[in-house]
Amino acid sequence: MSSADQARAHYLPLFRLTKVQDNTGKGHIPVDHHHGGIHIKYWRAPVSPTATRWTEFRAYPLVVDGSGVPWAEACLWLLDKAQAKPQSIHSLGPVAQDLAAYRTFLDALALQWDDFSAVEKYVRPTYLYRNHLHSQVNAGELKKSTASRRMSTVISFYRFLMRTSRMQFSPANPPWDDRDVYIEYRDTKGFKQIAAVKTTDISIKESKRQDPMAETIDDGGKLRPLSVAEQKALVFALKELGNSEYSLMHYTALLTGAREMTVLTLRVRDVLRPSSKIPQWPHKIRCGPGTGIDTKGDVFGVYLSVPRMLYELLHDYAVSERAMHRRAKTTRGEDPYNYLFLTQRGQPYYESKEDRNAVRDSATPLRRSALSGRPLRKFIEESVIPLVQKKIPKFKYRYHDLRATFGMNWVDYQMLQAGPDFGKRFVWARDQLKKLMWHKSPLTTDKYLEHREHLRQLQLAQQGWSDHLVELIQEPT
Repeated sequence: MSSADQARAHYLPLFRLTKVQDNTGKGHIPVDHHHGGIHIKYWRAPVSPTATRWTEFRAYPLVVDGSGVPWAEACLWLLDKAQAKPQSIHSLGPVAQDLAAYRTFLDALALQWDDFSAVEKYVRPTYLYRNHLHSQVNAGELKKSTASRRMSTVISFYRFLMRTSRMQFSPANPPWDDRDVYIEYRDTKGFKQIAAVKTTDISIKESKRQDPMAETIDDGGKLRPLSVAEQKALVFALKELGNSEYSLMHYTALLTGAREMTVLTLRVRDVLRPSSKIPQWPHKIRCGPGTGIDTKGDVFGVYLSVPRMLYELLHDYAVSERAMHRRAKTTRGEDPYNYLFLTQRGQPYYESKEDRNAVRDSATPLRRSALSGRPLRKFIEESVIPLVQKKIPKFKYRYHDLRATFGMNWVDYQMLQAGPDFGKRFVWARDQLKKLMWHKSPLTTDKYLEHREHLRQLQLAQQGWSDHLVELIQEPT
């Protein structure tokens, strides 16, 4: 099967839910074509959104077969997921890609997705797909984590079909066998808990092994704090590139630990006052629902702690001709609620959830593509990294790594200030860092406090034992 004949995820710039109509009407969309020698003509009427139901989505994924025909059942599941969590539409892309991979497998073997008539379970589609994924992993064609996710997506897809009566899917034989397992974990307060979860005999378990010498910190992903040399090279590169917006975005993350969505949704009003009128430093900027500044998981009642030097840079930019010229291209203009960072065309780099909802509930047409920080990531990949690599050849980073860099810089400074007495300040340092980085669990904060010492002790132990082995090997018999 050529790549052109394979199923794939297809993205619609704008998806609008409609209903079939026999006659034309205001706003109705005509459908007129020939199929199989038959003339087909009807109209589709857009479904109006309500307070409880979204009917329009941007960058909406579909699953189409090798002929470009939508896979109806898969598309209906994606629609169900989109309406359940309309603000997380971006998360459906990987789901659609996983379903497309499953459909490609089925089509290659001429299997029907809903045919579970076989009495022998190992020749049913789901079991065959599990074996196929294992073969790809063993051949080095697929990461085990990807295989695990793809199988999990297929299981979730069939669960939706079986529990949704309107899908009318009742397999002749079970797609898998369920069983309960019990998982031990620690809650946000550090107490041990046990949760019962369902698993299946077709699930692919991803055995995670932690690298004891890893330089990353698990904080919403594997984040790598940049070394001092890397930070210097990064800042020099940003200065050489001379882009005001991208430089300030980097400085804000490095000096506050804010995530991308928070930095890119800062508003002009947050830095409009001159620094001489700020009563206390660092300056606190409230973030979260109701502020227009996005936070991960819509965490509420948190503050961004901005040092004076950074605030003055942001203020100077906010009142600069460059920033005003960009705001002039927007409908908000000089409204203090306008975004601090705007592109040359006057668009935000990242559209806040609050603004997406406001547009949806108004007569303003939805944008055909989501604004979610892609220009920043492109600037990092195409401009910053290649420039830094001239000095540090293997240098790479993601914007989110700047958050971890802030955390480690703060810990290193506190350890330096406290010296041998850092142990006495541990509780205070833990509490302060937890607030600065908006950690839900103090266990995440502990990873920063323990990271540097953990690596140092491991390196000392490894080097010490290696030296001992060298002595043994070199010792004459």
